[in-house]
Amino acid sequence: MIVGVSPSLTGLRALRLAVGEARRRGVPLRAVRAWDLDGTDAVYVRGRDAARQLIRECFADALGGMPPDVQINSVTVLDRPGAALVDYAREDDVLFVGRTPQRWWRRVFRRSIAGYCVAHATCPVQVVPPDAFARQWQQRSVADAISRELSELSG
Repeated sequence: MIVGVSPSLTGLRALRLAVGEARRRGVPLRAVRAWDLDGTDAVYVRGRDAARQLIRECFADALGGMPPDVQINSVTVLDRPGAALVDYAREDDVLFVGRTPQRWWRRVFRRSIAGYCVAHATCPVQVVPPDAFARQWQQRSVADAISRELSELSG
């Protein structure tokens, strides 16, 4: 079992669901966080360490820490998130990934990680949609952004 680790509300929900499924099946869970490289060894080390720290923080935020009853293997991968998850998954895995709502201009220029995984993975992909709280938060943040932009334009 694999879960793509993200600090978004939907990413944390996917993490909780993946841990629950790994617990139910009695299998280890590989928590994968992808990151990009800027080109220097120092950036590589900082990026890898930051990715490892982010995995720990996401488990703390989603579950209060690493679950004692599920074997967790934390993995950091130097690649784009969708490609990293698809390349890392085997045919007998189940891949959990959160679907974070994107604003229209992001959908035009960049495919979602969940969409990439569904299109390219050779294993089953469990796309976790945002819950009601995450959808409401997204709608409120869009309304706030529009309000800010209108305020800036008017004065």
